[in-house]
Amino acid sequence: MRDDKMYQDSILYVDLAQGKSWRKEFPPPWRRKFLGGRGLAVKLLADLVPPEADPLSPQNALIFATGPLTGTMAPSAGRYTVEAVSPRTNLVGYSNSGGHFGPELKYAGHDALVVLGRAPELSYILIEDDEVEIREAPFLKGKGVFETVRLLQEEHGGECQVACIGPAGENLVLYAAIVNDLWDVQGRPGLGAVMGSKNLKAVVVKGSRDVEVRRGQEFFSKVLECYQKIRADKTYPDFSKYGTSLITDIAQASGGLSTRNGQQGVFELYENISSHRLHQKHTLRKKACFGCILHCKNYVKVDDPRYIFRGGGPEYESIVTLGSRVGVGDLNVILKANDLANDFGLDTISAGTSIAFLMECSQRGLIPERLEWGDGELVLELLRKIAHREGIGDFLAQGVKRMSEEIAGSESFALHVKGLEFPAFDPRTGKGFALGEAVANRGGDHLSHLPNFELFGMTPKEGIEWFGNPHCVDPYTEKGKVPMVLWHEYFAVICDSAEICKYTTFATYALLPKDLAELISYDTGEEWSEEELMEIGERVANLERLFNLKRGMDPRDDTLPARFLSEPLKEGPAKGIVVRLEEMLPEYYRQHGWDERGHPKKETLERLGIEG
Repeated sequence: MRDDKMYQDSILYVDLAQGKSWRKEFPPPWRRKFLGGRGLAVKLLADLVPPEADPLSPQNALIFATGPLTGTMAPSAGRYTVEAVSPRTNLVGYSNSGGHFGPELKYAGHDALVVLGRAPELSYILIEDDEVEIREAPFLKGKGVFETVRLLQEEHGGECQVACIGPAGENLVLYAAIVNDLWDVQGRPGLGAVMGSKNLKAVVVKGSRDVEVRRGQEFFSKVLECYQKIRADKTYPDFSKYGTSLITDIAQASGGLSTRNGQQGVFELYENISSHRLHQKHTLRKKACFGCILHCKNYVKVDDPRYIFRGGGPEYESIVTLGSRVGVGDLNVILKANDLANDFGLDTISAGTSIAFLMECSQRGLIPERLEWGDGELVLELLRKIAHREGIGDFLAQGVKRMSEEIAGSESFALHVKGLEFPAFDPRTGKGFALGEAVANRGGDHLSHLPNFELFGMTPKEGIEWFGNPHCVDPYTEKGKVPMVLWHEYFAVICDSAEICKYTTFATYALLPKDLAELISYDTGEEWSEEELMEIGERVANLERLFNLKRGMDPRDDTLPARFLSEPLKEGPAKGIVVRLEEMLPEYYRQHGWDERGHPKKETLERLGIEG
């Protein structure tokens, strides 16, 4: 009998072209090297997909991976990772979401699902424990996410969990997303387009197996301790009440609320989209993911007859990218736009930023079309056109990088890194964020580092205690950022690999690597240390970097949009500030064990046990 029953010892492979499925063991050495989730997924991707494979070809693999904590009583352990080569960047593309799909896959007896090939007709995969079927799905063609889930749950029972794409994925919109639990989104790198390229509409899972814990009483005691830490954390009252929408207020106060495609950092209509306005006017109740007491999600209403609906509310990133970044200051429109994006299966950051980019092109007279800032009806219309690739929506479906290559004079305000649209927070007002987003392995990404240490009012004394210098807590300076960013980078990998939410860990600092090490130790019956976990974080980050380099990534792309490097903000606390990336990047490479070109050194790879 295995001692590590946190793993189900099953990686399920489904070949859509051949109509076959089989299982392989989760190799025991991989568990200590990659943990699970994101770490397992990138290892599988690196082994399965050749460097020359087109992201939308049958050669690409689509991997759904759980972690050792998925489905246990550990706080917020309902996460899972989806990974493939991204059609946005041609690099590693991973995403992570909560809800209940990840635990259900684990309860069906599988640590991961690897989807290969391309189905001859639109299909879905049905997994009921050991039983696996590939079923044709012509009745789902063109359906939105909400109707797709309804039809599949009518067919297979309301207890089944569904991860699916909407029309955006079927139409290969390059930032199409995969959605589970109706409103939990595997967004960012275009995994919905990869799923659509495989003619795969959905994965349906029903599981009946247990996830065993070896040292049950100690595990349960640690879980209770973790819950107490989360509730005692200073961020808990506001975070559990407002969710990530409270970051809208932090961004406005710091001068970093991305407005009109980043031309401004202060939005004159901010009060209309603030966390307080959302809570007072639109939030009906709070909603939690599997096993989470933070319940940071909002279930919202819109009563305006033009936009009326009830459903999942937006996160901070969506409020900004569908709001201030396109000049919209009406929460009725923003909430409706977010709901449409969920149903269409669109990444809100990329969709909103693509629209904002085209609005600025119009403002500057670079295109004949007139797209006005703040035109909410236009934003809603464009989302529909993007999802169905109709008219100008077909152009927008390419994303900012490809659009800018076709519009002369637009490169300086094309907000992307390595082809992935830039997130909502302005990096001129958070230099740790700036560095992390410049070097992130999946492109313009805040979640791969998320150094909230410089945003949450930490003191210089705490900066010295945590990272050896007082400057890391100052968001407006480049000094002292590298150790802080690296620590967050490795911890982010751990969270995505153990599969526990960042908002109960390093986004709020309620739970730390030591807590995760203890949870995993009691779960498996084997000892894990926080140092071992942090080394896994370093290993996975380097493996992703190596994967990208083999696919032709140029380290010179470790940079930010020109706007943030050369255009100072004109108002707010960050007035006059730009990002001086050259003051951080060489030291980041050095501390990572990379050469001056940004390539991992041979001795770094050998120390981490990675084959170059």
